[in-house]
Amino acid sequence: MRCDVDEAVFEMEDMDYDFHLFTELGSEQDSVLYRTPDGYRMAQIDPHPEELAEHFVPVTVSERPTPVLTTAEAAERLGTLGLPFLFYLDGERGRGAVLYRRYDGHYGLITPAG
Repeated sequence: MRCDVDEAVFEMEDMDYDFHLFTELGSEQDSVLYRTPDGYRMAQIDPHPEELAEHFVPVTVSERPTPVLTTAEAAERLGTLGLPFLFYLDGERGRGAVLYRRYDGHYGLITPAG
């Protein structure tokens, strides 16, 4: 889904997601938006906050580069670190992806449409 940060926040809240994978409209980058105790935070493949489309919801952007991993490597990292989800650049597909822990204890994988 291509959208700006405001639309991503709306969809995340409306659907009660813990995170939302989308292609940010201004930067054209695969991005993941998630909640923090202080509000919203976003990670991008190659972060450039100045390229984001105009938005009004306050959001911080992680300055860390997204790791390039295979899905197997992402699963290992997710398990080792005990994270609820992991955003990474899928080295096999060349796109952003989110691996997450499902409620049943298994992993789920979300990749961008198109």
